[in-house]
Amino acid sequence: MPLLSYALTNLADVKESLGITAGDTSKDNLITRKINQATEMIEAYCQLARDHHFASTTYTNEEYDGTGINQISLKMRPVITLSSFQYRNTTENINSWTEADSDLYFIDLNSGVIDLLWGQTRDWNRYRVTYTAGFSTIPSDLAEACVTLAGYLVENSATGTSVKRKREGAREIEYFAPATTDTGSLIGSLGLDNMLGRYINYALYEDK
Repeated sequence: MPLLSYALTNLADVKESLGITAGDTSKDNLITRKINQATEMIEAYCQLARDHHFASTTYTNEEYDGTGINQISLKMRPVITLSSFQYRNTTENINSWTEADSDLYFIDLNSGVIDLLWGQTRDWNRYRVTYTAGFSTIPSDLAEACVTLAGYLVENSATGTSVKRKREGAREIEYFAPATTDTGSLIGSLGLDNMLGRYINYALYEDK
């Protein structure tokens, strides 16, 4: 199985954490599968929109409704570049768009919010945006969270039991025990929730 293009870590780092030498390729496919699984689990935990990723990705003609306020919150952040911001130039469901004058809006790259200098109406699929968002280089804490989670999934893949500590000669791996307040999330059980908290993509809702 190939490594996902948006994987949060790599084979070498997980093998190093597990004490597997680079020349030992016997578990490469298993580790790759678990890196992919861990990546998807972390993206879901952080509430990323479907098919949106922490790794730098370009989203083309992503459509947004008019909300009645002068802001549009993009589905992914931080924004690296915004290459096109268009509005539908008809009230009908016709694929006809006009590029918005860049003097009439601001873009907060870190928050992924477009501030408009005009009032919006409440229309379906009123705007569409082409932009690149995410991280060109995955932050080290996000990558290490994926290493820890993938390593845990590899260690527990065969037995289906919850290995918390494993010793092989002088080498020992220990995972966090579940906290008493844990909600049942494996990410919480491994103590990764605090590390990932800053990356949760909380939805912004308008007051109605």
